[in-house]
Amino acid sequence: MTTLHKSKSSEQTTTPALTRRDFLNRSAGVTFMIGAGGVISACSSEDAATSTAPPVVSSNSYTPNIWVTIFPDNTVEIKYSGTEMGQGSSTHTPMILAEYLDVDWQNVKVDTMTTHDQRYGNPFFQNNLYTAGSTMIMVFSEKMKVAGVQARKFLLYAVAEDWGVPVNELTTDLGVVSHAASARTISYGDIVATLSLPTEVAELEESDYIPAAEFRYIGKDLIRDDVADKSTGKAHYGMDVQVEGMSYAAVVRAPVEDETALSVDDAEALAVQGVTNIINMGHMIAIVGDSVEATKWGKAKLNISWSETSRFRQSESQATLEQYKKAATDLTISGPVWNETGDVKQALDSADQIVDALYTSEPVYHAQMEPLNATAHVADDGLSAEIWVGTQTQSLSVLGAAETLGTTIDKITLHPLTMGGGFGRRSTLHQQYIDDALLISRALKRPIKVIWSREDDMESGLFRTATAQYMRAGFDADGNLTAMHHRVSAPNNLPTMNPLRWADAAPKDVITMLGSESTTYDIPNHQAEHVVQEREARVCAWRGVGTSYTKFAVECFIDELAEHLELDPMEYRLQLCHNNSRMSNVLNELKAMSAWGEATVPEGRARGVAISGYSRSLSAGVVEISLEPSTGKITVHKVWAVGEAGLIVAPKNATAQLEGNIIFGLSSVLRERITIEAGVVQQANFNTYPILRMSEVPELDCKVLLTEHPSSGCGELGLAMIGPAIANALVDLTGKRIRHLPLTPEIVKAKLNA
Repeated sequence: MTTLHKSKSSEQTTTPALTRRDFLNRSAGVTFMIGAGGVISACSSEDAATSTAPPVVSSNSYTPNIWVTIFPDNTVEIKYSGTEMGQGSSTHTPMILAEYLDVDWQNVKVDTMTTHDQRYGNPFFQNNLYTAGSTMIMVFSEKMKVAGVQARKFLLYAVAEDWGVPVNELTTDLGVVSHAASARTISYGDIVATLSLPTEVAELEESDYIPAAEFRYIGKDLIRDDVADKSTGKAHYGMDVQVEGMSYAAVVRAPVEDETALSVDDAEALAVQGVTNIINMGHMIAIVGDSVEATKWGKAKLNISWSETSRFRQSESQATLEQYKKAATDLTISGPVWNETGDVKQALDSADQIVDALYTSEPVYHAQMEPLNATAHVADDGLSAEIWVGTQTQSLSVLGAAETLGTTIDKITLHPLTMGGGFGRRSTLHQQYIDDALLISRALKRPIKVIWSREDDMESGLFRTATAQYMRAGFDADGNLTAMHHRVSAPNNLPTMNPLRWADAAPKDVITMLGSESTTYDIPNHQAEHVVQEREARVCAWRGVGTSYTKFAVECFIDELAEHLELDPMEYRLQLCHNNSRMSNVLNELKAMSAWGEATVPEGRARGVAISGYSRSLSAGVVEISLEPSTGKITVHKVWAVGEAGLIVAPKNATAQLEGNIIFGLSSVLRERITIEAGVVQQANFNTYPILRMSEVPELDCKVLLTEHPSSGCGELGLAMIGPAIANALVDLTGKRIRHLPLTPEIVKAKLNA
C-alpha cells in the first residue's frame, strides 16, 4: 500500500477544506503539479499558472507541469503542447491522460498551449513547443500516463481521508469514486469542490495503473475531436481569421534569393480600386488593400527592378548535382560523422570484394494544400503584437516574432490555428509569412492579413535539399557483408531553418542525415558521413526529413548487394535483420501478405521491396508496377505495407497515417520535381509541379502491427520505403537500374534510353 505523506508544517502546506460555494465562487479548479520524485501536489489553477518551479532533468524529462485541471462541474481540462495539422495528436495525446485519470471523454476540454513555456516542451526540440518528427505520442505518452495516474491517486486519497476508509477499497469509473461497502459515490467535481485535499501523495506503484485490459480509449479508435469540425466547415484555419480594422496584403519577392528591389513603379497598382498602400521593404514589396482581389490585381500591375548581385544567380540544378556527386565520390574530402559502428576503413581495406554505387535526388516542395497566411496586429509602440497563424511550433513562432520586432517574448500573443498541412514547411524559426504580416502591420499601425499565393510559396519556397550519396560495401571471402560506408553530399538544413537548434546540434544535422545510420541491418562496421556542401537553394525539413532520400540510397543498394550475391532481396533483408526481431516480424508479415515469391505476377509487371525506419518506428513495403516504355510513365498498381510503431493509441488512425505516407511518397517519387535555372525556381503552381491524382492512387493493403513496445510515431511511417521499392521493381522489369529521384516519366525515359 502507498501511504499518505503530509508535511510537518501543516500551517504552510495543508489545503484548507473548501465548501462547494467557496469553490464555485472562485470559479477555479484544482491543478496537479507533478514533481520529479514521483510526488504529486495540488494547488489552485491560479497559483499553478504563476508557478516558477525550476525545471528538473530526469530520464522522463519531467518538470513541475500543469497538465490537468478538474472543475466543480466535472469538466476536465487537459493541456496539449502540440499543434494539429491532421495527424490527430490533439485528440490522442490528451486521451492517454484521460484514460489513466478514468474520466468521461465527453467532459474533457483540450487546451492547446499558446505560449512559449519550456515546462511543456518537446525534449527532441530543446524543450520547445514543437510538433514535428512524429514525436508527440512518443514523447508525451508516458508523461500523460503518469499525470493521469497521479491525479487519480490524489483524488482517491482525498476521498479515503474524508470518508475514513482504506484507499484500496475505493474504485473509479468515468470520473466517479465509489466505495462498494458503504454504497457511497462522489464525482471528481464534487471532490475538488467540497473535500479537504491532501498536499502530497507518495510515489506510484504498479497497482495504481489501469491495466490495458480495462482501457476504454487506448486502442479503441475514439473519434478525433477535429474531424467533425473539419467535416462541417467549422474548423478555424488562418484563412478564416477576421480582426476589426484588418486590411489584406499580398507580397512580391525577388525571383532570386538575396536580391533587393532597386526601384518600384507602383502608379498603376495604386490606381486599382481597393488598393490602399504599396510598401517597399527592400527584400519584398507589400500590396495592401481592402480585399484579397484588390491586392492580387494591384500586385499584377507593379513594375519592379531587382538587383542582380546575389550568388544564388549562379545556381543551376544540374550543375549543383554534378558538384555534389563529385564531392561524394572524392574520398579525400571528409565531413562530420553522423553515426559509426566498428572500423569502416579497416574493414573496407581488408575486404575481399567491394561494391559501390552513386545515387542522386532532386529538391521537392511541401505542397501543403492551405496557402500560407498569417494575421498580425502590432501595437502602436511597435514592440507588442498579436498573431493568428497555423504553425507547427508555438515556441519558434513567438521567438521568431520577438526577434523580428526587436522585442521580448512576453510581448507576443499567439493564436495557433488548425493547419491545412505542414510537413515541415511551418517549422522554421522565422516563418516568412508571419514576418511579412508583422512588418506590414507595424508600418501601417493596423491589423494585416498576409496571404501568399501558390506561386509565392513555390517560387520562394523552402525545399527538401538536393543530394548525392555514395555507397560502398565490403564483403569477406564467404560473401558476408562486413562493412558499409554511406557518404551523403548535401548542405546543412538547420543553420537556416532553426539556428537555435543548430547552435546545440552542430556539426551534426539531423534534418540532412536522418536515415543514413544503420539501426536495422546487422552490419558490423558502418559509417554515415556528411560531406557538407554549400546550399544552392532554400532548404528546410520535409516530411520524413533525410529518410526520404537516405533510405532510397540504402534500400536500392541493399537490392544491388542481393543481386551481387545472387540472393532474393526479401530473403537477404531477412538475413541482415536476423538480430532485429521487430524488423524481422514486419518483413515476415509483409512476405505473407504479398505472397512474395509465391504469387504469379501478371505479365508486364514486376515487384520490388524496401524497408524504412523513422525513430523507433519500422515499416516495409512491396510494390507492383508496370511501365509504358514510350513515355517512361510508371504505374503503381498495388502496394502492400506493414508498419510497427509500438503501442498504438488509435489503430485506424495509424493505418490512415501509413496510407497517407504511401500516397505522399508516391507523389514525390513519380511526379514531383523542383528545378532551378540561374537561381530562379522554374515551377510556379500545380500545372508545372504536378502531384499525384486520386485516379492514380493504387490499391493499398496496409497493416499496422499491434505490440506492447513503447509508442513511437506514425506521421512518417512508410514514406521512405516507396521510392526504393519502385526503383527495385523497375530493375526487375527492365534490367536497368535508375539511381535517381524522382522517377518522373521524362527522367525514366531518358535514363532507360541512355
